[in-house]
Amino acid sequence: MNQKEMADKIFLEWKENSEGIAQNFKNRDKKRAKEPMVYFLNRFLQALFVCNGRDATEQEWIEWKDVIKELKHLPVNAAERLRFIEEHPDHYQSFIQLSELFSEWEKKSVILLRRST
Repeated sequence: MNQKEMADKIFLEWKENSEGIAQNFKNRDKKRAKEPMVYFLNRFLQALFVCNGRDATEQEWIEWKDVIKELKHLPVNAAERLRFIEEHPDHYQSFIQLSELFSEWEKKSVILLRRST
């Protein structure tokens, strides 16, 4: 699977599941929202690595806060926003931030991946 296919798969997976997460928050069911939020935080990080042409090692996953500082292309204030989501995955504001990050990164990734081909 090439970079574009991998990124598209991640973005599609988010689109297919984000409404369910939103519904959990709407129902004030933070416990049910937390697990998919953590999962999609990791999927978003994967999209960051993929679109920057990196295959993250296990150690880089563990140290992602330091590693993303080295990435050439990122959404605005990505590190701060991702830290907030990691620290508060069961907060509605984290869902809003993750949704915005996915939206921004999907648009930017189209340009980045088009340049790399």
